[in-house]
Amino acid sequence: MLGRRSYARVTIAEGAEGVLRLARDIGVSERKDGDWIATSREAGILGETVVVDVLGEGVTVAARIIDSKPILTDGAVRHRLWLRRLDAERRDSTRAGDREH
Repeated sequence: MLGRRSYARVTIAEGAEGVLRLARDIGVSERKDGDWIATSREAGILGETVVVDVLGEGVTVAARIIDSKPILTDGAVRHRLWLRRLDAERRDSTRAGDREH
């Protein structure tokens, strides 16, 4: 195909450190157990850590994807992501540790 790039657009040096942020709009609602359900255009990878900026509240939260399933919304395929806040995981493990002692 003519006009296609035949060179690398990005090169990452060996040992480079950093953070990659991708802007994707999602809808988020809180579950009764404190986890979140998000609706996204892209599927989530189970176990992946994501950072969610809650607009209008100035809050940034790290969460882990617990589940990802395709759903049909208004004739379009979207993905329902079950998110668990990382600070909630720490609280749960602390409570479990408290019960053991």
